[in-house]
Amino acid sequence: MSDLHAYLTDLKLSTPEELSLAFVGQLQAAHIAKYSFNSLAVLLGEEVSLDLTNVYEKIVVHGLGGYCFEHNKLAFELLKSLGYSVRLVMARVLNGQEIDRPRTHRVTLVNIDGKAYLLDVGFGADCPISPLLLQSGLEQKIGHENYRIVEQGGEYDLQIERSGSFHTLYRFDLAEYTDEDCVIGNFFSSKYPKAAFVNNLVASIKDFNRTVGIRNHVLFTRQNGHEEERFICSAEDLHSTLLQVFNVDVEPVIAQHLFDRFVAPRLLALEGEAE
Repeated sequence: MSDLHAYLTDLKLSTPEELSLAFVGQLQAAHIAKYSFNSLAVLLGEEVSLDLTNVYEKIVVHGLGGYCFEHNKLAFELLKSLGYSVRLVMARVLNGQEIDRPRTHRVTLVNIDGKAYLLDVGFGADCPISPLLLQSGLEQKIGHENYRIVEQGGEYDLQIERSGSFHTLYRFDLAEYTDEDCVIGNFFSSKYPKAAFVNNLVASIKDFNRTVGIRNHVLFTRQNGHEEERFICSAEDLHSTLLQVFNVDVEPVIAQHLFDRFVAPRLLALEGEAE
């Protein structure tokens, strides 16, 4: 599809002459460094379309970013169009907790030269920026972060190292999934009243050296093994941060709405705790 190849051009990549792991890695790193992961559409009550043309226009043409069902669909369809052997996988997001969670995260398995690799361009601040070999227990250093995939009873945990120990980001299996499974997960993630994206302002963008993210009232930066934080103190601050850091241009009135609903209440709660 022409739109998919325009996506490739937007990332300043060329159509590969042969199928290779190197190209998949270039795609993953370039995508995560350019297009922000964020919950803005969900918080604004917009319909999160999984139609490929709509996903392309939102992320590539308008630069509005999105979350896993959008980002990973775009990368999946591009690789598929180029002839890569790709497989849609659904995962349960755990973030270090052994709790019952639905499958609300879309990822991709890519088979290259008989080996399976996990490709993810839509998991926010903790997302790996290079493909991970699907080999249980193998520690894989990527940029400034260390990952491993651990097999447990036919399922696989993607884990990240934090403070000297590993914790699970999400758990996936190798069952057959289709776009209809994504429709269900997308509906839950964008509509269920208790879903994380319905209740939290999140955004992130990252490269091999640095991760920058928003958690409601906090702007954080991870670099060289350290994390620095500062508060987002005004709607103007939020507006300029979204534009300058995450490449997302929203109207000032939208930034004001987001600040009033998701940032200001948390700042007020902190002030109340300090008194």
